[in-house]
Amino acid sequence: MRVIILGAGVAGVTAAYMLGSRGHQVEVIEREAAPAMQTSYANGGQLSYTHAQPWANPDALPKVIQWMFQEDAPLVLRFSTDPYMISWGLRFLMNCRQKQAEKSTRIMLRLGLYSRDKLAQIRQATKIEYNHLSKGILHIFGSQQGLDGALKQAHFQESLGAKEELLTREQCFEREPALKNATKSIAGGLYSEVDESGDLHVFTQKLAAYCIDNFGARFTYGTEIQGIQREGNRISGVQTSAGLKTADAYVMAMGSYSPILLRTLGMKIPIYPMKGYSITVPAWENAPQVSITDDEKKVVISRLGDKVRAAGTAEFARYNDQVREARITPIVRCLSDLFPEAQFGQMSRWACLRPQTPDGPPTIGATRYENLFLHTGHGTLGWTQSPGSAHLLADIMEGRPTEIPMEGLEAERY
Repeated sequence: MRVIILGAGVAGVTAAYMLGSRGHQVEVIEREAAPAMQTSYANGGQLSYTHAQPWANPDALPKVIQWMFQEDAPLVLRFSTDPYMISWGLRFLMNCRQKQAEKSTRIMLRLGLYSRDKLAQIRQATKIEYNHLSKGILHIFGSQQGLDGALKQAHFQESLGAKEELLTREQCFEREPALKNATKSIAGGLYSEVDESGDLHVFTQKLAAYCIDNFGARFTYGTEIQGIQREGNRISGVQTSAGLKTADAYVMAMGSYSPILLRTLGMKIPIYPMKGYSITVPAWENAPQVSITDDEKKVVISRLGDKVRAAGTAEFARYNDQVREARITPIVRCLSDLFPEAQFGQMSRWACLRPQTPDGPPTIGATRYENLFLHTGHGTLGWTQSPGSAHLLADIMEGRPTEIPMEGLEAERY
């Protein structure tokens, strides 16, 4: 089967790997000059399989209201006249109900743990290196109240097969000694041993090269995707700046830009860009090895070889991916408070648009067009979920039964 994949971020490249490994002829079309140059470029580095609580949850609503006029808030959701933002926001609020949040947690946890196994298989098969660390993720809390609130979610997820270890303040320091010099209060933490970290940009670029060298995959860079042509219930081609491209099947993996093209086909998939920020600094002596999540600030910190990445905050700014210093400042402050040894003289800044669904899980699989498939909407968990979701996608495209249930992942849920 000849397959065209639209987009060369981690979603597109993992899809190319899964399909290429099964003998399909794959072409990936990307407007940038290389893979992983947008959302997959400088993310937080976490493979947080057990982080399955969706943004839409009962605790989110009062916080969103509280943060609405706070410039350095972890989540900035302001009123907008954008009809797609309004529609997405209403769906988000509906998904903040306890029952729906628990349903989304089950779906995301099931996909996350499945994806962990699939990434291990990719790592074993390809032998690519990407500063991978299997040292878990430690969520730290500045207050006992915050820790107690997180324990409710942890207990629920434990009933689903994902155990997190409750740590005292001193046990947090034992788990990651670099925290001992923190100037902020740490009341305790939750540690997940199965979680990991790594450099997504390096992984995606090396995996793309592997696909070219081993499967004969073709990556067409510097090419704008201008439109999708259809004939009846099939896609007949993709119009690009390099001309018309045709194949037997097509995969939409354009992240936040997916819904723009899908709307031209009469498909209304509620994916909206959630803007995230990150900073990268040189690693210092005794920089942390365990990936850290500051739960209060919604900032994650990962060691990536000779550098340290701190990423976080969420902002709804439509399709504006420009770096705003007001959103960088709280990340710098968080990293400095936890690790006073960090040096910011050679700091790089980044902002990206994460493709967020209102309920949390991504959108994978078949559409009303028999040869168009979706692999998009992974939000803040694209690095975590893509290896697993790409495997599901390949099964669906080949007409095979999937290894885990697809409930809550299909486009039909909208």
